[in-house]
Formats: sequence, structure tokens, C-alpha cells
Amino acid sequence: MDRTGHERPARDYRTDDHGSRTVSDRGAGKVFLSDSVLIRGVPSVAPGPIELLVSALGSCALARVQSDAREHGIAISGATASITSIRDESDDTRCKSIQVDIVVAGVTLAVADRLIEHFVGHCPIFNAIRRGGPIAVSVTAAP
Repeated sequence: MDRTGHERPARDYRTDDHGSRTVSDRGAGKVFLSDSVLIRGVPSVAPGPIELLVSALGSCALARVQSDAREHGIAISGATASITSIRDESDDTRCKSIQVDIVVAGVTLAVADRLIEHFVGHCPIFNAIRRGGPIAVSVTAAP
């Protein structure tokens, strides 16, 4: 469900024999591409899975900062997010660290801190990464 209480449409992920993946949001008409060096063996212009994750985190951060500022009548002149992820060399199934650096322009540090507290407390992407959260996988063979 989304924040308005509506069920979110399912997302379909498909791959082709070249390793490229297409992601579509059923019912919303959104489509984007994802790629992976692991499958293709060569770099691609399409973002990989970790890039999509940190992009979602940055997008959520900026959306939360802007919406909270607007909701509380705080005039900001802009915001930027820089996300750095470092893969764990001893366990390639996880990131060793993810650093989120946010600059909020046109406000004091105290106001910027308040906006970031709201982001940290309300961003589902940030909190899913931070807490781990339950996840399940099911499989169906399609011969």
C-alpha cells in the first residue's frame, strides 16, 4: 500500500537472452531499464541493481526534504543528495556501507537537521535498508 492507503500495483521484471532487464509498473505506465555487468560481462549505460537502490534512496531523501519544507512553510533554495555505496569485499551479497550526504540550501543547520530527521524517520527506502525487514522469495518454473 502507498501512503494514501491504496494498494501499489505489482511490478514486472523481465530479462532477455542478452541479460538486459525491463521493469514495468503494472497499471502506472512506467517502464525503465536495468542492467548488470554480472550477466552481460561488459559495462552498460543502464543502471545496475545497486545503482537503482541508491538512486531510490536519493530520490526519497530529496522528496522528503522538499515535501516537509513545503508542509512547514520552510523556504529552501534547493537540495542535493550524494550517495556512496561500498561493496563488502568479504561478502559480495551486501554493502559494507552506504553514506548519504545531503545539502539543504537556504536554511540554517538546525532547520536542515530537522528536515533530515523527518527523512530518516519517514523514508521507506532508508528504513528498509537500515532495518533489514522481512523479505520472501517464491519460485515457479516456466518450462
